[in-house]
Amino acid sequence: MGYFILVFSLLWTVTWFISVFSEITSLRNDYNSGKFEVVEGLVENFDPMPASGHKMESFNVNGVKFEYSDYVITPGFNNAASKGGPIKEGLPVRISYIDGTILKLEVDPSFKYKQKNETP
Repeated sequence: MGYFILVFSLLWTVTWFISVFSEITSLRNDYNSGKFEVVEGLVENFDPMPASGHKMESFNVNGVKFEYSDYVITPGFNNAASKGGPIKEGLPVRISYIDGTILKLEVDPSFKYKQKNETP
């Protein structure tokens, strides 16, 4: 029984590593080739993850929703506010992302935003 647990654990770890590594590689290649989207604006509808729970933290920026958790392994940003993350309601951000995965998070109060429904 001990060998079965050891072999199963090793196979699970190797499979998990290959899966995450291939996702990281794919996202990095897409980012480097410019295949990502950028949204700028203020953090709205911020719903933080409680310090004691495993709930997904979420927020919107200019109508784009983002969700993540410290407890979900992902190659993107996943640093919840309850664990020291920077996101908070009204924070000015610029986010580079692919399919909701945050690749680059920039926080700067000097950002000048064009709101979603604002005309140039």
